[in-house]
Amino acid sequence: MHHSRFKPRNSAIRQATAILIGLAMAAAGNQALAQSNATTTIYGEVASPAGATVVLENLDTGAQRSLTPDASGRYVANSMPPGRYALRVLRGGAVQDSREIEAVVGSGAEVNFGAREAEGQTVVVRGARTIIDVSNTNNGVVFTAKELKALPVANDVAAVVQLTPGVARGTNSQYGNAPSIGGSGQSENAFYVNGFPVTNILTQVGASELPFGAISNLQVLSGGYGSEFGRSTGGVVNITTKSGGNQFHFGGKLSTLPGGLKGAPKNTYYPNTGANPATDGKLLYWNEDNTSTSKVAGLYGSGPIIRNKLFAFVALERTRTDAEGIGATSDASAAALKTGWSTSESTVDRGTLKLDFNLTEDHHLEYTKLYDRTRVDSRAYGFNYENKTHNDVAGNAGESTTNCCGASSAPGANIDIFKYTGYITDNLTVTALYGKSRTRHERIPAGYNPALPQISTGTTVQVPGLAYATPQTVTGNLVDPASRDDQKGKRLDIEYRIGDHALRGGIDRIDVDSMVGFSLAGGYRWTYRKAADPTRAINGAFETPAQGGGYGAQGYYVSRDVYSNLANPTSEQSAQYIQDHWQITPRVLLDLGLRREQFTNYTSTGDAFISQRNMLAPRLGATWDYHGDGSLKLFANAGRYHLPVPSNLSSNMAAPFTSTSELFTYTGVDPVTGAPTGLHQIGKPYSANNAYGQSRSAREVTAIGLKPLSQDELSMGFEKALNKQIVVGASLLYRRLNDTNDDTCDQRPIDAWAARNQVDASNWGGFQCAIINPGRDNALWIDFADGKGLRRVDISAAEWGTPKPERTYKALNFFVEHPFSNGWYGKVTYTLSALKGNMEGQTDTIGGGDVGLTVSDDHKELMYNAYGYLPGDRRHSIKAYGFYQVTPEWSVGGNLNVTSGAPRNCIGELPADLKWDHDYGPAYFYCNGVATPRGSQGRLPWQAQLDLNLAYQPRFAKGLSLKVDVFNVFDRQTVQRYNETREDGGAIAKNYLQVASRTAPRSVRLTAEYEF
Repeated sequence: MHHSRFKPRNSAIRQATAILIGLAMAAAGNQALAQSNATTTIYGEVASPAGATVVLENLDTGAQRSLTPDASGRYVANSMPPGRYALRVLRGGAVQDSREIEAVVGSGAEVNFGAREAEGQTVVVRGARTIIDVSNTNNGVVFTAKELKALPVANDVAAVVQLTPGVARGTNSQYGNAPSIGGSGQSENAFYVNGFPVTNILTQVGASELPFGAISNLQVLSGGYGSEFGRSTGGVVNITTKSGGNQFHFGGKLSTLPGGLKGAPKNTYYPNTGANPATDGKLLYWNEDNTSTSKVAGLYGSGPIIRNKLFAFVALERTRTDAEGIGATSDASAAALKTGWSTSESTVDRGTLKLDFNLTEDHHLEYTKLYDRTRVDSRAYGFNYENKTHNDVAGNAGESTTNCCGASSAPGANIDIFKYTGYITDNLTVTALYGKSRTRHERIPAGYNPALPQISTGTTVQVPGLAYATPQTVTGNLVDPASRDDQKGKRLDIEYRIGDHALRGGIDRIDVDSMVGFSLAGGYRWTYRKAADPTRAINGAFETPAQGGGYGAQGYYVSRDVYSNLANPTSEQSAQYIQDHWQITPRVLLDLGLRREQFTNYTSTGDAFISQRNMLAPRLGATWDYHGDGSLKLFANAGRYHLPVPSNLSSNMAAPFTSTSELFTYTGVDPVTGAPTGLHQIGKPYSANNAYGQSRSAREVTAIGLKPLSQDELSMGFEKALNKQIVVGASLLYRRLNDTNDDTCDQRPIDAWAARNQVDASNWGGFQCAIINPGRDNALWIDFADGKGLRRVDISAAEWGTPKPERTYKALNFFVEHPFSNGWYGKVTYTLSALKGNMEGQTDTIGGGDVGLTVSDDHKELMYNAYGYLPGDRRHSIKAYGFYQVTPEWSVGGNLNVTSGAPRNCIGELPADLKWDHDYGPAYFYCNGVATPRGSQGRLPWQAQLDLNLAYQPRFAKGLSLKVDVFNVFDRQTVQRYNETREDGGAIAKNYLQVASRTAPRSVRLTAEYEF
């Protein structure tokens, strides 16, 4: 493809590489204390270090690493795989003490060995591990495989992320269950597996997943992360997979969520508006019979291929869900009711393979394979609202096949990750990573034959006596069969310590290549037509039907219609960073970081239409180990974060678009395919809107010098160990959005500019929207079709009329935690927060739209009264979860989430004095002609959900585990969202304040698991 764009465009990468090589060459004699996004750090002090050696042994793989404490007794083991370790202090070859710990991802495990006097000249060493991690400054939490197995939580990443303080459920169901972290939008999070980004390539919403049982550690960073991380203004979800060891382990799992044990969903009724007597209070959707049953089967195995050298872990999982439910309203047409009951069978296949190869004690290779694919087969049948029953007669597929039946493949991934870790010396560590992912998108409706064109015909346009077959049962558009997403990622990190400074630097790059779009099912469509006067010219034709001969003499002709908007958007994201973990004193750690990023998005023709360069993101963090024993930690951090524009934006703004019709007369019709025969061309391919497969000029798509979406953040807090069993803490987080990118479609400021500058715009086709920085002066390139080519059009912020984007998030978090001991673990968090502004981010709850293309800034009136509490605002949130080993055979777990309701809005039409020719109707913060500012209509009800589980591990069957999880124990189906559009042509809409979504009803999961 466009290989030239994959070369460094400036000296930044070369300079960063030179710096890293310089650090490597300068390495000598000190330990490093920097943490990567897929490893852990083990560190501490040894009293009387002379002659002492600290040996770390991975208890699963047997891999060892030996370290020599420095003169002050400090030792640090960087970039270690998470897992269980034995630490030993050796003197003269003899072991004086040992300690076992579990080190988790992205954190530091501190183990100190102190000295005390004993008999004679013997020094007895005792080991102690601090309760609180004082080695980092970020805000986050880590869940281990043991905790994930014990807690009653849905087996997906999004459900686990919800346990974290400051995380709310996404406000727009269009983006599934993607979470909102720290007031961010649903597209503002970054997901990693073993250090490789697995965030959805096309939209940045959600991520590829892996078998739930393959997760070793899952870390959620909700703020304060260092310069190593980027491409996120929300949170970072950091996952490491399990690995094989020297022991063989095999196991399997069978799980089901039976439909018979689920609560019945509540029906949906028209709201009582008081203005629509025909519908007020009437049944709208019969939901009571909606049901689904899911079954999960999983297998895993791990063990040595070469003992102490080469290890493997494999996990396979298949989830099958059979669902059925209502698909039409009570007042739907008879045709719609023929497909008013839908059924579906979805199959989710996921797999993980992890290979670990210890070349030597100091050199380690990893390979990770991830596979994630969803396939859905659906059907539709008739439904009768009078007796609330459905039949077994399949709906007429020819009427609306693409909406009712077929098979589809949801975005997943096929991912390969290669990683090298080298402990060059005690003080120098090098890691290199390369990965690639491939995703395919397809939708194959039932009965679809891609070799058959669509046939559009009717009795009034058919030649009497001819049979017009319509064998293609699928009409409309389908996802183009070429649709796909490909990503390649490269990363190099070097860690090196000199004196009190632990330096970590790196470079990374992600290249994205997608094909996205739609085309007519069958590739094209034959549309039969008839002219009232065969001798009159037809628009787009060079001959009249009569001149074309055949049945054209009677006015009959046909058009070959082609529609396609397949785009090939690509993007390039690169970054360089350096981080200095400066141990100013034995108790005070300062984190100084700087990240430099470059984002470039390309059109299908390889032209850069967004080029955001030299984005500097400073990061500052500090941790104070107040007593020096890890019992009280004070921390603070500040930083700037940037977010790239998703690839799907160019598929909307700069995609090649074809919409043509080619005219023919004909002499017959193929009885099998329905295609015309004896064709005579009377018109070349013609497009009424000039859509001949060309793309818009890259220079016209975005504002000149477009600034990136960025956010500033400040946080501070403390953690205190009251004793070995209780830890408490509190933190304050403040985030402020600086800029965003969004599309505007308002032609009025451009018309005014053309008039001021005496530009002839009479031949101009009009403004087709462009990406700008709302609230700023923006300059565009525009061709007014007056023969003078592109002109620079400068329009001030006042002329655009849209305000500068505002979004502030303030949160005060408190927690009490009981680390696992005495057979139980528990944590309670409370968050008091406020999310306020006029912009949600790249995604928009009220207006919808694609990621990065919200409705908000399309024209200035949409932003009138837009400031207020945003849909993601949750003033109070209480989360509590834990588990208790009642006996060696029985354990229980619980998960409670109590959250205050979101703010409500009233959306309506512009007052009469503000209406204009191209306004959007009921889409504004006005109701009944009166301003209704965002969030001013009260609040939704509080959400409260309790999940419980009970597990049994019988002594007589070692390795067997039986568990029942009950989600939403009290079946509280609380309203999560209403329809907020009040007006319909000036009157109160019949759907105003209709329930749009509720909490899922109670469900029960039964699981049997066996490990050998």
